[in-house]
Amino acid sequence: MVPWWVQEGGLRVGTVTSLRRVVGYAWVVGSLGVLAWALVTAKVIVLSAGGLLVAAVVLVVGAAGVGAEAAFRLKAAVRLFKQGRITDATIVSLDERLVSIPSGFNGWVTKVKVSFTDASGHLINAGYTDYGRAGGKREGQTVQISYDPGWPVSIAPVGGDFRVIEAFFLALGSPVLAGMAVYFALRAFG
Repeated sequence: MVPWWVQEGGLRVGTVTSLRRVVGYAWVVGSLGVLAWALVTAKVIVLSAGGLLVAAVVLVVGAAGVGAEAAFRLKAAVRLFKQGRITDATIVSLDERLVSIPSGFNGWVTKVKVSFTDASGHLINAGYTDYGRAGGKREGQTVQISYDPGWPVSIAPVGGDFRVIEAFFLALGSPVLAGMAVYFALRAFG
């Protein structure tokens, strides 16, 4: 899954972009914590008390990163729902891929890049991810999208913004990572 701040590229550079970059790093650090948890649980490796505490801290950082990413996605989707404007956009490119993650998501993912003119007359190039096949879409075709006038690269197809669903699953993942951190901390002191 490509994080949405990568998909939406940087129209703005500054505090928000830097914060999203930090959240992305926290997400990667959290993944390392999950790997450590899996290896310790499967008894492939044995960690000392210090190693368990480091793993707990890594998982707390990951939990914070995943929670922040969920909040970013939900905030963008809500803002688009409340303030979004509908316009026609031309599909610039389509990238259909069959994604198969063991014990996880299996299905088609289509990255759609579009070009459109916002209300102020600026040409905007943006993209979104659709969970499914292209369904008859092709390059050069005109489609309707909704965009955020305050941040025009935040777009979604008319009729649905998958970031809400993504935020829900990320929000579930944050307490799971925090629980793993508690598990490591209890093992370190117990």
